[in-house]
Amino acid sequence: MAFTASWIAVLALALIVITPGLKGGFFFDDAPNIVENSAVHIGTLSFDALRASLAGPSAGPLGRPVSVLSFALTHYFFGLDPFAFKAINLAIHLLNGLLAAWFAALLLRALPENRLSAASQSWLALWIAAIWLVHPINFMPVMLAVQRMTLLSGMFMLLALICHLKAVALAERRWQFWAWLGAGWLLFWPLSVLSKETGLLFPLYILAVTFLMRTARNSPVRGEFPRKESWTIPAAIVALAIIALAMLSYLGWNWLETAYAMRPFTLAERLLTEARVLWFYAAQIVAPSYAGFGLYLDDFALSAGLLEPPATLVALTGWAAVVAGIWLLRRRQPLLCFALTWFLAGHALESTFLPLEIAHEYRNYLPSLGLIAGIGYTGLTFLQKLKLDYPYQTTGLLAVAVVLILAFITWLRAEQMSNPLLSSQIEATRHPQSARANHAAALALIKAGYGDVGDPMGGINVRFYLEQSAAMDASFKLGHQALIFWACSSKRPVEQQWIDEFAHRLEHTPYASKDLELPQHLLKPLLGMPKCLNRQDALKLFAAGASNTRISNSLRALFFEAAADYELLVSLDPRSAQYYLKKALALTPHDPALKKKLESFGPLNPD
Repeated sequence: MAFTASWIAVLALALIVITPGLKGGFFFDDAPNIVENSAVHIGTLSFDALRASLAGPSAGPLGRPVSVLSFALTHYFFGLDPFAFKAINLAIHLLNGLLAAWFAALLLRALPENRLSAASQSWLALWIAAIWLVHPINFMPVMLAVQRMTLLSGMFMLLALICHLKAVALAERRWQFWAWLGAGWLLFWPLSVLSKETGLLFPLYILAVTFLMRTARNSPVRGEFPRKESWTIPAAIVALAIIALAMLSYLGWNWLETAYAMRPFTLAERLLTEARVLWFYAAQIVAPSYAGFGLYLDDFALSAGLLEPPATLVALTGWAAVVAGIWLLRRRQPLLCFALTWFLAGHALESTFLPLEIAHEYRNYLPSLGLIAGIGYTGLTFLQKLKLDYPYQTTGLLAVAVVLILAFITWLRAEQMSNPLLSSQIEATRHPQSARANHAAALALIKAGYGDVGDPMGGINVRFYLEQSAAMDASFKLGHQALIFWACSSKRPVEQQWIDEFAHRLEHTPYASKDLELPQHLLKPLLGMPKCLNRQDALKLFAAGASNTRISNSLRALFFEAAADYELLVSLDPRSAQYYLKKALALTPHDPALKKKLESFGPLNPD
């Protein structure tokens, strides 16, 4: 009864501390994947509608169909309601907490020379799940509607790992072994991958689990896990090899070089920087700092070399020591070594060589589980050695205190996120070197009515944030874009230096994912405010984007097409519009929509 009541209390606590954040709106990557993705805005619950929802913007190399379908279903039942999207995320997170406890319990039973009683194992598994549920580092996957991808992938990953552990435990019962193994490897693992590509890490997690189960081989293994798991290592290695070959076949041999051309950092800079980022993640899991959390984390300074900054060498040396320690202490501290192995395995995809953004909190959703388990087990066994006068009461009070402290930090974050305007200002204050945080703070002020005509003080704040966003990142383009169109909408003068710098960045800097919509985000305000820029400056911006050889021809063609629309609808010059359409078609000669658009001009000849 006490155990069940404790579970109810844990789930209720997680619900209480996270729920305030559900009142916030959509933000960050929610826009392109949900708000502006008309494909998931289905109005009928039919096979054709669901299939059409998968035709929207690709969320990853595999399209992430499981997650996309969940977005479409949420929209069908609740519309474009951010509360509904986040509430469903929270429900998945709570379910994942139950799965995390089940997984932790199976792991504890697999421990060689386990020093814990069966009851202690159950309570520790509950504590691990409780910490994981209310930990502030796992808050953002719930608040970002689009990160349902992370939640679903994590859910199916946990199910796959649970099935694998059950199969190993039931190796003597052949039909049960194959049933559990098939469910894990052939059902839940593919579903994890099709929710988000981080599901590809399943073989690495299997290796980490096997590493735990095979430590202290000279000692008798307690619990229900016989030594029948020798097949898992070759199976995981073969799976990893197949994944690597499939990625190379799908993406091509030069994909890495092409992808890094779109980033403001090199492969070497990313690898060096990630060594520091991983320590930041680990610190935020083990001893979280409220001020250290953030939505964007784009203010992480790049490492240009081992001593630029010196912390890079320290970080690399530290991880080398960790890896050595894992090997040397694997028999004495198996679960702690497993925890570190799990954490590194969980970051093997998103925090290594792939040309992704440098840092995001939600990348720790599953990796944090290993560290929490390692800390919990090590702490509990340490307390048992102290021979306390009141061991159960002391251990219980400490366990509850840690849960409540972390829950309080998460509640603070949820309260902050419930007010989009306040949240944006806090983010910019805590991360003043974040281009995105400053940009978001300015947009939140504008949306709330500040900085409009007749509000000079609000205008000062809006301008400050936008200029800060532009100054913090030499390739950030949205700051100048927002400056120009905010000035126009608030009847303020547009400064020529904004236009010139914006044009320079459009032509010479790499494009982030947010920049891919710039052709339309330039055109729409100019159509709505045709006197915002003179014709020469407007065309200068379109031409600058179209001249950037680092971006794809299809994106360059979109800039030319936007210039054509501007010339036709604002300049009222169909010959010039036809000229720009021809330039767009020259870049993408097989685009049927462009061909049809150009043919609609008839016999006009701009030459």
